[in-house]
Amino acid sequence: MSDLFHKEVPVSFIDTVFDTMENASWHTYQVLTKRSSLMARYLRNRYGTKLAPPHIWLGVSIEDAKNAVRLKHLKAAQAATKFVSFEPLIGPVGDVDLEGDLLP
Repeated sequence: MSDLFHKEVPVSFIDTVFDTMENASWHTYQVLTKRSSLMARYLRNRYGTKLAPPHIWLGVSIEDAKNAVRLKHLKAAQAATKFVSFEPLIGPVGDVDLEGDLLP
């Protein structure tokens, strides 16, 4: 387990992972990241105005209010299926709005 969108992971590697996930649509993939802005940018570059396939679930991990900005990035992400993981929950996250732009 690792963060696919870590700044040291080459885009060519991420492309290969997405190519593989797209070609194996009978599986469901969960891609969880703390690098939400990098994920949103990657998806925008890869899919343009389209959405990532629904069998590729894209999510963010939020551990406290300081990192709740990741929800904003997730809402902007070009993904058909999105999720949030509140872990490791090390502090209050504040008000969380899961309505609106979270859904494509």
